[in-house]
Amino acid sequence: MTEGFDLASAARSLARGFSLAIAGAVSLLLLVYPYILAGIPAWSVHAGLPLMMSGAAGLFMHGLGFEPRNGVLRVVFHPASAWLLFLGGLAVLVGVR
Repeated sequence: MTEGFDLASAARSLARGFSLAIAGAVSLLLLVYPYILAGIPAWSVHAGLPLMMSGAAGLFMHGLGFEPRNGVLRVVFHPASAWLLFLGGLAVLVGVR
């Protein structure tokens, strides 16, 4: 007996792959070419980069399939909170008001 196509599982796999790709690309870009941040004001880098990299760490965890057992950690490391941290830090970096 063959099983049918599971749309929820496919969407979850696609979301995990996208999270991993974005986190990897941004981390690799900043590792290989850190001078990309040279034109950004220092206060913006010091305020936005920690938020963005914390979000990237959460995106790595989501992309690799890590799911905490503790309820509090599930909220902290949820993909939605990781994306909010990542996009919020990116907004601070580029100067969105």
